Amino acid sequence: MDEITPTRIYNDGPCFPRTTLAVEAEKAYRDWFAKTAMGVPDWKQPNRTLFRELMLARDSVRAKAVGGDHGVCLFRPDHPIDASMARGRAQAVWIAIEGWEHFSAIGFDTRTIGTIAMRGWNTRVQRWAKGLLRPDKIDMPPRPHEDIDSDTQDQLDEIRDLLKLTDDKLPRAADIRPRSLRRLLDRFPLLKRPIIHGLLRAGKTMNVIAPPKVDKSWLASDMALSVATGRPWLGWFDTERGDVLIIDNELHPTTSANRIPKVMDARGITPDDVADHLFVSNLRGNLKDIRSLGQYFDHVFENRFKMIVIDAFYRMLPADSDENDNAAMASVYNTIDRYAEMLGSAFVLIHHTSKGNQSFKSITDVGAGAGSQARATDSHLVLRPHEQDGAIVLDAAVRSWPPVDPVCLRWNFPVWDVEMELDPTNLRNESRRRKTKPDKPADVPEWTAERFADAFVGVEPKPTVVITTEAKEAGLSERRASTLLKQAEATGLAHRWRFAPNKPIQYSTQPQPATPSEPTG
Repeated sequence: MDEITPTRIYNDGPCFPRTTLAVEAEKAYRDWFAKTAMGVPDWKQPNRTLFRELMLARDSVRAKAVGGDHGVCLFRPDHPIDASMARGRAQAVWIAIEGWEHFSAIGFDTRTIGTIAMRGWNTRVQRWAKGLLRPDKIDMPPRPHEDIDSDTQDQLDEIRDLLKLTDDKLPRAADIRPRSLRRLLDRFPLLKRPIIHGLLRAGKTMNVIAPPKVDKSWLASDMALSVATGRPWLGWFDTERGDVLIIDNELHPTTSANRIPKVMDARGITPDDVADHLFVSNLRGNLKDIRSLGQYFDHVFENRFKMIVIDAFYRMLPADSDENDNAAMASVYNTIDRYAEMLGSAFVLIHHTSKGNQSFKSITDVGAGAGSQARATDSHLVLRPHEQDGAIVLDAAVRSWPPVDPVCLRWNFPVWDVEMELDPTNLRNESRRRKTKPDKPADVPEWTAERFADAFVGVEPKPTVVITTEAKEAGLSERRASTLLKQAEATGLAHRWRFAPNKPIQYSTQPQPATPSEPTG
């Protein structure tokens, strides 16, 4: 036994690198973990033999105790370094085995695991090994199937798509790490596939905003049937055929079962065309909000539905959110975006307009609630009343399409049809629409100065207040009566009579005599 004083510290586990010895031990652990990880991409299978050998070596280091003191083992002074080196090598192999088996279980082949998954992991390990040692934190090494870098994740996604792997154990959290422009262009050479040409793409969201009682649910059913059959929506927008899910929180199943066939009949769609391609989930009486829909979508396979319609959107808002709160609504749309990305489905949200005149608003300002609703979505489609009854104007603001030309629709129960004869710029100006006054009976003449004088002035002089009171009782306003009296006087149909200076002026159809006598009564 050496004469050097042994240590009681046994660094064969994570420790805070606060002392010189602990710092050196942590460096040794990282170095040997990283050196061991470099050989993992060359494996042909999980190397359990190597793991057993390294654990035996670790046990050998532990066995080098040099004595005991009250039941506590004592070790030679350089033991913490050797212990940390042995721990780093063994743990690197074990963590690599766990990651390898994870990727193998979800369908990746050996070559993909070694050359892509484990090579990406090794890069992250080397970066971790060179990181700063912090005395207040233990930095654990990365694992192959957690916190995958964007390049490795992109390559795995490409292979997953090729092999059609849909296991939900693959990471689905949003990847916000930066990509080089070269990698971005290589990874995303094309826009996502169209669902409704000119309006909507896969994995995107679209608002459909319309005033109350404009038959939005009928319109939503028509849209869903168009995509489910691959027919142009409204005969105007081409679609790509795919299965559609309607999540309806306003209608009972019996109502949906009654309405949808009516739209089918109007469009010439047979049950065989669509019966197994359109799905309806009626949530009335069992409402869910946007957040709890996550559990609902756990039962929906990825890429199962090409389009998912939520009707009506306002009934899906969480109880603690305010549709006029921009931050709250941005959070809601972020949740929907995650569902769209996770499922590979386009989402259509049926919503209502705010109160008041919509004619002079920009497209993105139409819709009840916070303005973030229009900014957060990929397409914002609005329906506004045309000046002609029974017609509306469809317009949209789109993000990844050329601008949409507005078009007029006319209601032909139970569907809306394009009406080319109408001008889409002629929106109804609700603020200028006044109630039409009822037509006057044909035998009631207009009030003129002559008629007024005959009816209310007369030969016997009358004070002004008496004349206007009688005129008001006949339906004239006081202002109108006063105006007609002035006109009668100006045209010689009424004459002023003056008596004493302290007496009010009176009117008569006859001129006042030169020496008038006091009126009787």
